[in-house]
Amino acid sequence: MGRKFISLCLLFLTLALFLLMAPVPNRQASYIIEARDMTLLNNEAMSVKLAVTSNSTTFLKPVFESSFIQYWYCQNFDSNRWKQELTMLNDVGINEIILQTIGDTKSKHVVYPTKLLGYTHNEVDMLENVLAEADLLSMKVRIGIGFNDEWWDKRATDLLWLNNEAAENIAIIDEVVERYAYHPSFSGWYIPHEFCQFTALTDKEQSYLNSFFKQIASEINLKSPEKDIMLSPFYYGKLSLKVLLPVWSSMLNNILNGTGIDILALQDSVGVDYNSTDKLNDLYFYTKKATDKAGVKLYSVTETFSTTSSGNTPVSQDKISKQLSQVEPYVEGFAAFSINHFQNANEPSQSDYYDAYYKYYSSNK
Repeated sequence: MGRKFISLCLLFLTLALFLLMAPVPNRQASYIIEARDMTLLNNEAMSVKLAVTSNSTTFLKPVFESSFIQYWYCQNFDSNRWKQELTMLNDVGINEIILQTIGDTKSKHVVYPTKLLGYTHNEVDMLENVLAEADLLSMKVRIGIGFNDEWWDKRATDLLWLNNEAAENIAIIDEVVERYAYHPSFSGWYIPHEFCQFTALTDKEQSYLNSFFKQIASEINLKSPEKDIMLSPFYYGKLSLKVLLPVWSSMLNNILNGTGIDILALQDSVGVDYNSTDKLNDLYFYTKKATDKAGVKLYSVTETFSTTSSGNTPVSQDKISKQLSQVEPYVEGFAAFSINHFQNANEPSQSDYYDAYYKYYSSNK
């Protein structure tokens, strides 16, 4: 979801090799699960999976309720173009659009008229245009705050950097509330700082990340308490050698505890080939253990693309359907990454993929 895929792969491969070759410090001893324990862990996962499936009192239809959009694509949309984009989503039952981010806190640029010191802004007021059209269609807009791509290097190791990034975003949050809170379509917030099992390996780093999310969520809850807050981590399943799923669950609990986050929308990471579809059951089972303990809703972000040598390309509806069905027993909502970028009826090269999802939606709504 907008990650620097090649650099991240190299980073994680380096980390994995380091973890395999280096001795494990005592402070991380609790994060290592021996291979001999995996049979018991798999048996636990299977028994709970059966219980979840058989005892579920609600039936979640495996269709998308939300779709992510990135501002490089839509920052200059006028009202008519937003009406076209939102109507396309509405026609397949998607009533929420998630603006992944509205600004760059590194280059100090946002997509709405700002008075923040040192910031430049887009000529078109992207936020006003999308919110106004969503108001008319009775749709929802979830606003992603600012993002700094140094995040991928800093991760949770630099508390000063995290505090500065939180402060930048608190200023953005305050201004957005002041300018746009009157729109009924403005329904929630998104924190675009994605993390994985390598972002915060130690207790100390997890406490830093917890503090970072808590600072941002506290300001949101102070200024717009009626709006919920979502974040979207991912798990690199193919590099799970030392950070196994039970450990991931424990990490999540440490990071989420007391932050005020309402929704954890876990990326399935099938599109970027970090996970395979047949492993999603275990991933969402262990993630749900953490979100249940933290009192946080679990959603799934289904990647509707595949990363190839020529870039990210749309995938078949059959593959998307399998991804949805694998995680259905564990989640309370589905978001797509992304109908707007890979199954977009307004893009001629993607219209067939949109039609395939429309047919699927019509059969499952």
